[in-house]
Amino acid sequence: MAKIKLLDDVVVINDNYKNHGIVKGNIGTIIEAAIRENYFLVVFPAKSVFDDDIISPIKIEDLELVSNKNVSDEMILNDLPNNNPKWWCKVEDGYIMNLLGDRKNKIPYDYNS
Repeated sequence: MAKIKLLDDVVVINDNYKNHGIVKGNIGTIIEAAIRENYFLVVFPAKSVFDDDIISPIKIEDLELVSNKNVSDEMILNDLPNNNPKWWCKVEDGYIMNLLGDRKNKIPYDYNS
């Protein structure tokens, strides 16, 4: 798994969110990182002018990177409460990490370890 972070475009890799109107293959943009709770908040654009955007929490393991928006760690840090680099804010190679590079899970891809 590549690095996934704020404002990246991601694709949903299963149908676990059908009840929210989100199916496998839907592409959205990460608008908030709630990695402590094991998900990203993702916005999926409306399919027509008559629909609303869908905003939903999606588990980290249910997403894959589509495109990296090149948001720097400094930009993420400025968005964190109290600019605290210890807050968990990105996923890299299967590890939940803070901006100091500390890994918060013991085994890659096992987000509940």
